[in-house]
Amino acid sequence: MKLGNAAAIIGFGDAYADENNKRDPLQLATEATAIALADADIKKTDVDTLFTGRAPWADCRPQWNNIFASHLQLPVKLSTEITFHGAGVNAMLGMAVEKIVTGRADYVLCVQSDATPLFVDTVAMGAATDADPQFEYPYGPTIPALYAQWACRYMHEFGVTEEDLAMVAVQHQDWGIHHPKAAKRRFGKIDIETVMNSPYIAAPLRRWMCATWGPGGTAGAFIVASAEKAASARAPIYISGYGSYSTHEYLVERMALRNAPASLGALPNLNTTGLTEAAAQAYAMADMRPDDMDMVQLSGNFAHTVLMEMEDLGFAEKGKAMDLVRSGAMEPGGSLPVDTNGGWLSFGQPGISCTVDSLVEAVRQLRGDAMGLAVPGAERAIVYGGGGMLACHAVSILSNKAS
Repeated sequence: MKLGNAAAIIGFGDAYADENNKRDPLQLATEATAIALADADIKKTDVDTLFTGRAPWADCRPQWNNIFASHLQLPVKLSTEITFHGAGVNAMLGMAVEKIVTGRADYVLCVQSDATPLFVDTVAMGAATDADPQFEYPYGPTIPALYAQWACRYMHEFGVTEEDLAMVAVQHQDWGIHHPKAAKRRFGKIDIETVMNSPYIAAPLRRWMCATWGPGGTAGAFIVASAEKAASARAPIYISGYGSYSTHEYLVERMALRNAPASLGALPNLNTTGLTEAAAQAYAMADMRPDDMDMVQLSGNFAHTVLMEMEDLGFAEKGKAMDLVRSGAMEPGGSLPVDTNGGWLSFGQPGISCTVDSLVEAVRQLRGDAMGLAVPGAERAIVYGGGGMLACHAVSILSNKAS
């Protein structure tokens, strides 16, 4: 299916919290939604479908979509959580498109929020969520310790060094220092020596190579409607293609994977993820290639996952993403801007809303309304949402031009 310009984001809103302005996920989501409705020039009663991602870590009540709909006093035809780990925040755009193009909805509200650092022990909760309950969690792993095993394997297979990973962190901070909401902005510009002098969190991952918790809270809301309605919208962003794929749940399960219908390389391996399949679906639907993208927004929670994701999205051969980093293509002023808000490494990872932050950044850049450094003339962006232990993958290709 070639999607073209069948559906678009016609309304957009975002909201933020910090230590001086503490708000819970319901407050953040409500503010972002109000802005999105006003931006789309519609009333909340025009919305007939509501999608959210997983319940926020700061408000873990089940069926959070219903809780939010009730909070807004918003009766709809359909409301559901897309519980596809963090990837669900991205996948809900694809599901919104399907509702629109089949005529089952007129206006779909997609929203996600969280405020994790202000409310819960994220280290303990993260390990309990993403570690295998029988074979991993009893040994007390942290999330960085689990991801460090991926880093070790990636470095072993492709000759990547700690200094290389440090360069990834430096380039992300070069973007982050310009974004007013970035959690690590306050540290200013850094260099490789700064990263290498930071302590190990889980070898070979040093502190600057890991995503930080923060900012205090974020939310993003998107009103999706048909191309016909987009024609009269202020600044529509067309959803040109999307794709999704899931391969496993835990690290030990990925190591045991021996068969898969997708092109995951020679199994078993840890370095090619289901993102390859999700990206292929999105490119095919959009009738585009990696070379058509003007920017990339990732789910890079660690420096090595940034490299893996760039490869699986097709921007470099497996094991060769460091060539992109060394060339300067991904940094400010480069030919392929990546994580222009600083990404998860520098902007931060405020709970489950971290993936919506990548979508927010893409939409803002494409609308010419960046909060940080702008990418001049950008028309297309690819946004990747990941979840679990590199288990769940969702890709959206967005454009400010009707194809």
